[in-house]
Amino acid sequence: MSFHQDMEDFLLYCELTKQYSPNTVRNYRNTLDRLTRFLSKHKISQSNQIDLDVVNRYRKFLSTHETIRGEVMSLKAQSYQIVVLRSFLKFMLKNGSLVLNPDRLELPKTRMRRIEFLTDTEISKLIESVLNDITVPEIQKKRNQAIILTLFGSGLRLSELLALKKVEVSGEENQITIEGKGGKIRSTYLAPASKEVISEYLQVRGGDENPFLFISHSKNQPKNKKFRALTPRMVQLLIKKYANRLGIYKKITPHTFRHSFATKLLMKGGDLRTVQTLLGHSNISTTQIYTHISDQRIKDLHSKVFSDGDVG
Repeated sequence: MSFHQDMEDFLLYCELTKQYSPNTVRNYRNTLDRLTRFLSKHKISQSNQIDLDVVNRYRKFLSTHETIRGEVMSLKAQSYQIVVLRSFLKFMLKNGSLVLNPDRLELPKTRMRRIEFLTDTEISKLIESVLNDITVPEIQKKRNQAIILTLFGSGLRLSELLALKKVEVSGEENQITIEGKGGKIRSTYLAPASKEVISEYLQVRGGDENPFLFISHSKNQPKNKKFRALTPRMVQLLIKKYANRLGIYKKITPHTFRHSFATKLLMKGGDLRTVQTLLGHSNISTTQIYTHISDQRIKDLHSKVFSDGDVG
């Protein structure tokens, strides 16, 4: 069977058996499509033709490959390509195919990346910028304010935020149930400020029939698309707009608020395990990107306790 057919079987397995999100399956497909083009160029059409020599040549290709922005692919992105290839090979082995042992593929070493996060002051300024925006109607101001406070106060992924439904936040409880990556269910919480602004937004919005919490309210929206869903790109652009207005030169994305949520929890005394649970990380190693924040808190605590010279 050809590599292309094996790839399609693998993607179907990811979608139906593993129940990966559509976004994850799409990323896997894009990654394997890139590998397919490389293999085709080197006259390789069968999965069992992929050996260590082929993988090493592919690594070299990735290290010099330019993205659509004309930039060299980051080490993190290169590592992701190999992670997906390993997952594919594991699937093939599991199904009895004689392919390269995925355990022989080492991942590129990546540097611990610097986590960008927003302070409470920066969040407040962002909200102020939203409320002072005279170019949008009141309903959009309330929605945008609610989006920012919910991302910051609950640590949601953008896909999780956009999947929220009105009924899930309508009760008195601040706890909400989230279906995260891979269909994993977890509980997180709405901050009181988020809850209050969401209530105000829904009151301004009225009793429309759209079940989703956050929807588009564009002036130019056709009447037959009155309740169009918000897209990830819409949220990315609105956050970028308000960050630019404030002159915040950090790279601010919806995911920055997730980092800010985790950072604040740790700075206020939370531990990595708690943050892991609230963020929905399946592996603690993912949460360990915040280790430096936890370490700084320990250092500050030590300095505070022993600053007076007390040794007993």
